[in-house]
Amino acid sequence: MSTIRKIAPAFTLTIAGILIACSAGSANDPLAPDASTRSASGGGGVATASGANVRLRCELRSGRSRISADGRDLRPANGVYSARVAAAGGSATSGTQQAALGEAEFDFDSDRGDIAAGATAIAPDFIAARPGPDVIAEILDAQGAVVASGGAECELR
Repeated sequence: MSTIRKIAPAFTLTIAGILIACSAGSANDPLAPDASTRSASGGGGVATASGANVRLRCELRSGRSRISADGRDLRPANGVYSARVAAAGGSATSGTQQAALGEAEFDFDSDRGDIAAGATAIAPDFIAARPGPDVIAEILDAQGAVVASGGAECELR
């Protein structure tokens, strides 16, 4: 009986650690929101170990969704990057672009004029208000690894 009493606290701590790790997002869903990506300001971003971060702005109007994900402090400063965004309407990935002085800007829009000017096309109902961040964005390096991520609640007009 004394052996069980000695093992039980260690077992309880191990199970608690597993539950906490599992609740923080899922490796199977890299865009699942967790506490590190929530932002009430609409300008969410999380710095990574490399110091890179993403400035995220988003807006939902009647019949239009618009997202801007700007990578900052990217290393290498002239590397090639892309952006992936996820919202209630699914996910979309931009084309690649070369950073300038550690910055790369990615636009996603449902407006035909902005799409013609280079924005990645998304549906007009891509963004919807929901609990937690309305939009999650990731900046990806040339190998597809996430170098910065963030989430934001969008401006609703």
